[in-house]
Amino acid sequence: MEFLQQYISEALTAVIGGFFGWFFTRKKQQEELRASELDNVDKAVRIYREMIEDLSGQLKTAITELDEAKATIKELEQKVEALTVELTKYKQLNGKCERKKQDHEKEQAND
Repeated sequence: MEFLQQYISEALTAVIGGFFGWFFTRKKQQEELRASELDNVDKAVRIYREMIEDLSGQLKTAITELDEAKATIKELEQKVEALTVELTKYKQLNGKCERKKQDHEKEQAND
């Protein structure tokens, strides 16, 4: 029985010591957990900020390229319009030449 009492008192002392250790360190552990959570949130915010800055740069580049493409398209449209006008004039001139040639051939045939 004495043998058992010695172990019971040691076990009781260990349980009481464990309880007091847990009781007094739990606030510290909770504060460390909160600090860790805040650190993780800070890291996540930093990552999102970097992503936003990167996307902002890409957006600016895309807008610049789009503006350049619009200018090129406008320039090409003007060239196409000028060529269309020139082609129309050429067709009209070619048509007149063809008619003159046909009229000349008819006159020679009549003579």
